[in-house]
Amino acid sequence: MTPLTSASRMMHGVQDTVFAPVSSQSTTATIAFSFQLMTRAEPPEIVIATIKSLLAVKQAVDEILIIDNNHTDKSLYQPLAAFCESLDAALNVRFYHIDEIAGYKAGALNLALAWMDRRCSHIVVVDSDYEALPHAREAMVQAINDYPEHTLLQFPQFYRSAHLEDIHSELNHYFNHHLYQPRNRIRALSTGTYAVIRRRDLQQLGGWSGASITEDAQMGVLMHQHDMRSAFIPTVIATGLLPATLCDLLAQRQRWVYGNMQIFCRYLAAPLLRRLHPTYAASMATTKHSKAEQRRYQRAHLSQLSAWVNGTGILILLQLITVMLMALTLIVGHDSTWALPILAVIYAGYGVFLLRRLWAYLHDQAPLTQQMQRGYRHSIPKRLRTWLMHLNFWEVGALCWLPVLWGRQKPFVCTPKIAPDATQSALKHANRRALPKLLLILNALTALLVSPLSAAYSPILFVCALTVFGLKLIAARLALANYSTASEAEYLRSLSEPSAPFPLLNTEYVKPLNIQKMPFIKTTDRVQDKQTINF
Repeated sequence: MTPLTSASRMMHGVQDTVFAPVSSQSTTATIAFSFQLMTRAEPPEIVIATIKSLLAVKQAVDEILIIDNNHTDKSLYQPLAAFCESLDAALNVRFYHIDEIAGYKAGALNLALAWMDRRCSHIVVVDSDYEALPHAREAMVQAINDYPEHTLLQFPQFYRSAHLEDIHSELNHYFNHHLYQPRNRIRALSTGTYAVIRRRDLQQLGGWSGASITEDAQMGVLMHQHDMRSAFIPTVIATGLLPATLCDLLAQRQRWVYGNMQIFCRYLAAPLLRRLHPTYAASMATTKHSKAEQRRYQRAHLSQLSAWVNGTGILILLQLITVMLMALTLIVGHDSTWALPILAVIYAGYGVFLLRRLWAYLHDQAPLTQQMQRGYRHSIPKRLRTWLMHLNFWEVGALCWLPVLWGRQKPFVCTPKIAPDATQSALKHANRRALPKLLLILNALTALLVSPLSAAYSPILFVCALTVFGLKLIAARLALANYSTASEAEYLRSLSEPSAPFPLLNTEYVKPLNIQKMPFIKTTDRVQDKQTINF
């Protein structure tokens, strides 16, 4: 989207303010943060707890900007508005509600960029459930002073849902091991929450791009293509909540995989587009990096964008077709040994995937976990459990991104922060249904087709099929155990302490007189989706 004009800002109930220019040097004295929370139908008590944690660390020069968007449930956004209105104006907490914004989260972030206090030198993107730790601001200022020329400083994600230990370890493997590697640490893409971004550089890029449902990684790629620098800062400064159900966890992973592969495919297509479309090449940003440095950035980008993806999709589809044809030939009494070499190739590919992932998880030292839990020891059994937990996402990383290849778009799906209002029995059944079962079923059928009872018996393939079947079964049991009934009480304890009672709005709408204090925006005007793709 293009920045809003003064007239359009007044139409939306937002007044322009003239600020003194900010020095280009980010010294400790001039650092001011705009903490930006983009929320959508979130539980008010969780968002309020996050705001309170920011109030505990912010300084007078900082602001907190909350944009609640793309829903019309007054019971969820009016308590937030009432809480923000009850705060002292000197705290610089501003709340907006907008019924509809195009461009997913990027659309809301672009509004925040247009409406933020221009005295703030840096933007801090904060997820609605991520509560800042007491040292958060100090750590961010220290990082800015350590990396004064950097546009993006990405802090790690960490979780306070203590009972979901294996899920926590699997998710944090990206930060503990993947992003922790030197080649990625100094060329980090944004992962969203607690990304500290220099405001003037983001404005120079034209704001956030809505071309991918992972707007954070998209911004990181564009930033590097404009010779802007980034770094991963391995210091935990905030903690969030894990998805409350397996269904939500899988939906979150699908969004990450799909969005990153949207960027990945455009990245790979860029050289061809340069040759076919001269105007496309002319519009691209020109980098000053040497060829060797460009290759290092490319490797870092591809490494990070493909972190949640695996290349076994073609093998899974090939196994599905082979098993179907093999079963058919056995039923009609024809020879089916032709399928054995194909299955051997498939299982060789599976073996490479499993061993590569096992190697990565065995080499994960969990430095962030050790930072947060004194005396923590990431033992071999814990690493194996984390690897097994990762196998629950095997099909997701292999198959869910394939529609990207033919240009299919996928809606942005927010991750719920609390479990749905259902019985424990219903939640358990929902978790079982949500688990990917394709490989479980395929390998059970394959084991049957190559078993000693079959005319196409192969002892090696029989063992391979049983091994994959067994690994998937153990992984499923591990995931269900993490989300077991016994863990529910611990999950509830992992939530923040209930906030102090806050007033509810009695009015059905906010009167125009109060628009500056609680500027609700009800509009059918769709913010233009920003399609800034400069590969």
